[in-house]
Amino acid sequence: MKIYRDSEISKLKDSIKKEARSDVFKNISKNRPKESNALDTIIKEQLERVTIDIGKWRQYVEAAEDIDNPDRLELMEQYKEFVDDYQLWAVMQTRIAKATSGSFKIMDQDGEIDEDETKKFLDPQGFPLPWFRNFMTYIVKSKFYGFEAVQLGNVINDTFDEVKNIPEENTIPYYDAMIKDVNITFSKESDNVIYFKDSEFDNWVIRVGSKTDLGLINKCAPYVIYKKVFGNWSQHASIFGMPMRVGTTSLADNERRQNLINAFLEQEGATWLIKDENDQVEFIESGGTDPHQIYGMLIEKCDAAISKIVLGQTGTTDEKAYSGSAGVHAVTESDVIYSDKLDIKAVVNEMLIPRMKKIGMISDSKKIFGGWDHSEKLTIQEWGTVIAQLSQSGFAVDPEDVEKHTTIKVDPTIVSTPENKSISIMNKIDKLYGKDNS
Repeated sequence: MKIYRDSEISKLKDSIKKEARSDVFKNISKNRPKESNALDTIIKEQLERVTIDIGKWRQYVEAAEDIDNPDRLELMEQYKEFVDDYQLWAVMQTRIAKATSGSFKIMDQDGEIDEDETKKFLDPQGFPLPWFRNFMTYIVKSKFYGFEAVQLGNVINDTFDEVKNIPEENTIPYYDAMIKDVNITFSKESDNVIYFKDSEFDNWVIRVGSKTDLGLINKCAPYVIYKKVFGNWSQHASIFGMPMRVGTTSLADNERRQNLINAFLEQEGATWLIKDENDQVEFIESGGTDPHQIYGMLIEKCDAAISKIVLGQTGTTDEKAYSGSAGVHAVTESDVIYSDKLDIKAVVNEMLIPRMKKIGMISDSKKIFGGWDHSEKLTIQEWGTVIAQLSQSGFAVDPEDVEKHTTIKVDPTIVSTPENKSISIMNKIDKLYGKDNS
């Protein structure tokens, strides 16, 4: 029979308590409280498609920035049009994709990977689970919209089943609040307003971004609006792109004039004109005859401005970029993406993990944090080259490492290389009759 000392008994008790605590936080499933679902309180509103011009845009920006009566509905309707612009959409997707890609790790206080906690964020291959990928995407989207409120979903087996963002038109960033009905004018004391900090939503709704900035879409807005010259360019092409057909007849003779009109209507393509025998028609073009100088260069300048605003440069989006300058531009873009990754890391550590502890997904006593793995990654081909060079240099390579980095299963049994008979015979002939014996 073993006799335990007091110190050993104390350690056993602590160990039992620790195991009991860990069991509490194992495979937790928990429905989100109904009163904590902000999306259920919102009256759904379909954003309208609106025409965009500088005057209306400035008016809607002022309404959104109004501290006393903020109204973001009309501006968000314009944002819906802005993001349909091909250049703005492309650079937005580029920034989101690059900022949310890479290897994210969940580590303990010693900097070692915590396998148990990692399963709540990543799949077995190390890729973000759908909810976590969407969560990171919303963090980056806050750069474009200025502010995002992210609703956490139900907890199923230690992970969220989903995350969704509260519609931007319903959020009131300056007051850390949201409105249920966007058609009702904002009032601080209204029942239509929900303040996140003072409600049940605080633990289940994570807010990221600026409370005053309207985001990068707003900064790109003038350049998207200026590109309305696409319509003018199209009109220019329809008028001047093909020779105009001119018909001359007596306008007083209705039958002859209608016959000519019918003939032109049956033909497709270029524009046409019917004039009287005594009429004169003259076409005058101003600003030069090259439509690219008139419209194309303006569009290119606007596209370049949008790339600079979103990515900090144009070299990675401009097909005419030179190799030397493109390298500098790529570094600039890399710095922008690195900054986004730092923001994702900060939100995960300062907002997401603390809320997961409050909900009960992670033990309060457990100290973990998330971070990106910035170590250099080699391709399978590059790993193959490294392994081959090490082997040729006489170093023994662990078969498990080969399989890990190349996915090729290697049999550790050493098999001798069969002798090449033709080469062997030639070597013997060289020894007998070669140059060394001559």
